[in-house]
Amino acid sequence: MLILVAEDNNFKEKQIIDFLIDEMKFDESLIQIVDNKDDVIEALSTTSFDFFILDMSLPRYKEDDTDIKHLAGKDILIHMKHKRLSLPTAILTQHDVFGHHDDQVSLKKLRSELLIRFKKFLCSVIAWESSSNEWKEQLSILIKDKRVD
Repeated sequence: MLILVAEDNNFKEKQIIDFLIDEMKFDESLIQIVDNKDDVIEALSTTSFDFFILDMSLPRYKEDDTDIKHLAGKDILIHMKHKRLSLPTAILTQHDVFGHHDDQVSLKKLRSELLIRFKKFLCSVIAWESSSNEWKEQLSILIKDKRVD
């Protein structure tokens, strides 16, 4: 089972990778990590993955890692729908509000919208907290459900 992880926060990325290797028993060679929107699009167009863990907020480009696009994950989901990629996907985000000022949207509202709009491949929108195991439990269930190896 080949997994794509899109995450730009090094601490969160390490927790995800440690979880996949130590608790889910994946070989590290079966996990591809990208940290920006462009690299996600490239990976999706060149490799056939079995599961996708997507951060909602990512930089657009590798060279522009200070310019975080708060709804980059949504843009990636739109791309996947347009390209008819039915890759089982879980959003794993540490934010509970996205956007700025008058253009803010809560995680609860965003979750509802995304799960309806991308229901063919979006499995869940999971809140990540470093001190909690809840995200691991939720992700574990989803991966076990999709795991074929």
